[in-house]
Amino acid sequence: MALPVLAVVACGAATGDSSTTPKPGAGAPAAAVSGELGHVKGDPNAPITLIEYASPTCPACKYFHEEVFPALEEKYVATGKVKFVFREFPIHGQADVAAYVVALCAGEDKYFDVLDDLFENQEGIVQAANVGALGGMLKTVAKRHGIETDEEFDACLANPEYRDQLAAVYQSAEQFGVNGTPTFILDGKVRNFEGDYRTVEGFSKQIDALLAEKGVQ
Repeated sequence: MALPVLAVVACGAATGDSSTTPKPGAGAPAAAVSGELGHVKGDPNAPITLIEYASPTCPACKYFHEEVFPALEEKYVATGKVKFVFREFPIHGQADVAAYVVALCAGEDKYFDVLDDLFENQEGIVQAANVGALGGMLKTVAKRHGIETDEEFDACLANPEYRDQLAAVYQSAEQFGVNGTPTFILDGKVRNFEGDYRTVEGFSKQIDALLAEKGVQ
């Protein structure tokens, strides 16, 4: 059962501990990801772009993805009015980093399927992380998406390219002053998980206003 929206609050700023922030490898370029930074749904030429910075262990992010985004996707993304870009913001340290590495390793065509799985099993992932059993929990998730052996799983986590990708996305958030999740960049402007941006109706009102400004029906 979904939590009432008023009971869901955005997740706070990262601690700044170097162990919680994905860092590029030695000499790695900041722009480690080619092309679009993040993971895209919808028409790349849509009149409006909605970027989300999110954490897989943030309850507010789970709420947005399960209770708000599906309606927005149907109304705006699937109809070519909004390009949605998901960007990783591992605010909760190595649990987030490892979870996102699994999603990246599964491949771009499975990325959002893994993301859905991570949100669906968020409580179990958080509990596993708290008792030192995160690896086993993520292996179970990974196996559902084609990463079937322990060797494949370990190779994914050890691959520095995925952490470089996460570092590039994390660094991109600095230009927007992102310090919590979820944070939205709607048509170039930063919007936090508050007010209209917590409900389907409110979010739709904001998108509709932007579409009207652009003359899009």
